[in-house]
Amino acid sequence: MSAPAATLARSGARAAWRRLASYVVRHPVYYGVWVAVTLAYTAGFVAVGRLVGWAVEAVAKDLPHAEVGRRVGWLALVAVGSGLVRFYSRTLVFNAAREIEYELRNDIFAQLLRLPQSFYGRWRTGDIMSRCVNDTNAVRLLMGVAVLNVLQTPILYLAVVGTMLRMNPRLALFVLMPYPLFILFARAIGRRVHHWSLLTQEGLGEASNQLQEAISGISVVKAYAMEGVTQRRFADVNQQLWQRQLALVRTNAAMPGVTSLLPALAMCLILFIGGSDIVAGRMQVADFFTFSIYVSQLTFPTFIMGWVVALVQRGGASMQRIDELLAIEPTIADPPAPAPLESLRGEIEFRNLTFRHPGSEAREPALRDVSLRVPAGTTLGVVGTVGAGKTTLASLIPHLYEVADGEVFLDGVDVNRIALGTLRRHIAMVPQDSFLFSATLAENIAFGKPDASVAEIERAAERAQLAKDVADLPHGYETLVGERGVMLSGGQRQRTALARALLLEPAILVLDDTLSAVDAETEAAIQRELDAVFRGRTVVVVSSRVSAVRNADRIAVLDDGRVVEYGTHAELVRAGGLYTRLAREQADREGARAELALAAGAGS
Repeated sequence: MSAPAATLARSGARAAWRRLASYVVRHPVYYGVWVAVTLAYTAGFVAVGRLVGWAVEAVAKDLPHAEVGRRVGWLALVAVGSGLVRFYSRTLVFNAAREIEYELRNDIFAQLLRLPQSFYGRWRTGDIMSRCVNDTNAVRLLMGVAVLNVLQTPILYLAVVGTMLRMNPRLALFVLMPYPLFILFARAIGRRVHHWSLLTQEGLGEASNQLQEAISGISVVKAYAMEGVTQRRFADVNQQLWQRQLALVRTNAAMPGVTSLLPALAMCLILFIGGSDIVAGRMQVADFFTFSIYVSQLTFPTFIMGWVVALVQRGGASMQRIDELLAIEPTIADPPAPAPLESLRGEIEFRNLTFRHPGSEAREPALRDVSLRVPAGTTLGVVGTVGAGKTTLASLIPHLYEVADGEVFLDGVDVNRIALGTLRRHIAMVPQDSFLFSATLAENIAFGKPDASVAEIERAAERAQLAKDVADLPHGYETLVGERGVMLSGGQRQRTALARALLLEPAILVLDDTLSAVDAETEAAIQRELDAVFRGRTVVVVSSRVSAVRNADRIAVLDDGRVVEYGTHAELVRAGGLYTRLAREQADREGARAELALAAGAGS
């Protein structure tokens, strides 16, 4: 890793730890009580070793059975009490870790809702999901098991070492001699664990993204017989993840091998030096047993420190990935001093608008020098060639993409000065991709207005010419439409999305090629209903069909991001330009389809 890259990585890690600390301070009671309980457990931990020596001393001195029983009773009482305190200590810290995981997931989801549409063009869905699921789980283990042992084990060591030094400084120093080597080894191996943990989490994100794309596009994969190619692509990503996980496993495996040697080496020293001291009369048998108990008690905390170091490094790498997401500042947000608008009349104006999609600065603008004005209560049709910028223009009206000041206005107010809640409460947009949620048909129609009545939902469905299809569904409006509306046809999905927008009764309605998947007869019926819906509100109709915009008050024709023609249907037809060519091509296609239909009818 280069020096600048290493510096950037350290800076990102520090920012991630600072953010994680902000979650910890939200729970002072959990962690405050946990520290107190940990100190109580430490006292019991130390007392058990001393009480073992105390009981052994009674046996060695041949004290009465009653005295031996009394000392053993105290030992049992303290051991049980220490176990209960340990249980409560673990419960506290694990509950706190769950709380932090819960808050992290909520904050990530809230951040995803705040981020603009351009963000989702740059980030992959699988990677985002991996950060929401895999990385938050790793942070939970960090704040639970890892924090418990990272803070508790040093306290136990300090207490036990202090006790051993008071009992026999010479033997205590010999026992502690191997432990500094562990610190040096843990520091060296920890860096490698962090490196491979970060790469592993990134690999999980890539694998999740490949899986998500394959499942979402399974119909395309099968239609093009690309199962083999798709399998090989996933296998390549999976093999890379496997190699990273193996490297992480090998790195992690080195730590327990060292940590397991430390207690064994300490016990060997106790047996050799302590046994010699007992023979020489410099050490009591009771103290020998106490030392042995302490080393035995520290065996498990020492042994799992290798795993704990791995949890810390993996959790730190995961928190760094989460912080990358949470640190993104939304480029579309409420202005500091929003314009005092309670509602919108619906006037739309584009002034010398030139727009590039974020991240495509090296490419030609999607829109160039566009100037249009749509009076409130009128309809604007937008047609043009493929890739002319029609959808981009429609997306700028509800401020889905970042736009410079002074280029897009609603009711004479710059969209950058309008509060997003006010803006989007009065605008309904039906995008090209008629996305439906995995819910009932009624819930999808009422998505923008959850408190809508059954009558309102049915009326919106009737306007969108969807009601006649509801009777054919197994449970009517309560039919589950499946993920992305897979249980419905393309035309039904479009009409459901249209009904969802019509239910809102918006001041501005934006329809982006809404009827591309419906047949001509249904389109004509919807157009008749929409003529009534359009009255009194501003409507922008984007379509590849001239027939969908011919009744608009004004029509803008786009080509290569520019408005090349503007006027009514009659004016544009008389002009004989691009609009006329598009209308003629569409008429030719429809005529050809009609001839094919007649031929098919005659043949039958």
